[in-house]
Amino acid sequence: MKKKSKLIFSLMFSTVLPLSTYAASVDSSAQQIQQLNTQIQGQLKQIQAQQQQQIDKLNGQLQVQMKQMQAQLQQQIQKVNAQTQAQMQKMQAQLQEQIRQVQQQTIKGT
Repeated sequence: MKKKSKLIFSLMFSTVLPLSTYAASVDSSAQQIQQLNTQIQGQLKQIQAQQQQQIDKLNGQLQVQMKQMQAQLQQQIQKVNAQTQAQMQKMQAQLQEQIRQVQQQTIKGT
């Protein structure tokens, strides 16, 4: 009987000890996974913040470029408007001169 109980105790001890070691190992692995997850989340937040800064910087640069292009376009529009006005005034003067000549010819013809 003593041998039997010794054998049972030995079996129990040899089974329980590895199980507790395994449980401790699993618990340690779970803690490591949790720590890694926390680190990864922190890194992701840093990456997101950096990307947002880059996006904001690019948006600022784009706004400056758009304002510059808008100013250039406005200058070109004003230049074309001035040229068009000058041409229209020239054409109007030519038309008035032609009208004056026709009126003079009409007066001479009568």
